[in-house]
Amino acid sequence: CVATARELGITDPAACREVELAGLLNDIGKIGIADAILSKPGRLTPEEFAIIKSHVGIGARILEKVEGLEQVARAVLHHHERIDGLGYPAGLSESEIPITSKLISVSDIFDSLTSDRPYRKALSNEAAVQTLKKSSGTQLDPDIVDAFLRVVLSNTEPTDTKGVEALADT
Repeated sequence: CVATARELGITDPAACREVELAGLLNDIGKIGIADAILSKPGRLTPEEFAIIKSHVGIGARILEKVEGLEQVARAVLHHHERIDGLGYPAGLSESEIPITSKLISVSDIFDSLTSDRPYRKALSNEAAVQTLKKSSGTQLDPDIVDAFLRVVLSNTEPTDTKGVEALADT
């Protein structure tokens, strides 16, 4: 998240620290979600998904009680908003979404896609890049996706014989 912020020209140390903390703490609210739901190997029911969605509010309520983390709490609350307004919890869109939340969202999705989950194996970096590109402009801020990909392309180790060069072609 911080590398992407810097790629976008955000260099203020306090702003970078906010991005760093929000990136590290974005899913702290999952502490309030039952393990049976978090580790469910199959598709979630609508009721279970509603419970999962509550993690952003739980996390924000935890963090807003810590002096100095009010903006981090706000970023955590909105890291599942979407540029097109179809996210949660508030249905914010475009400029209504805090930039820190937008930064977290791109990194969080890439991490989720490239990590094993109870319901699926991790995707390759190449497949994750394709997913980010497809989500750019609807779910994700295109400027942040572009900056994130510049950072990833300059730092990613190859995941297969095609190497990082294959990412640039995707």
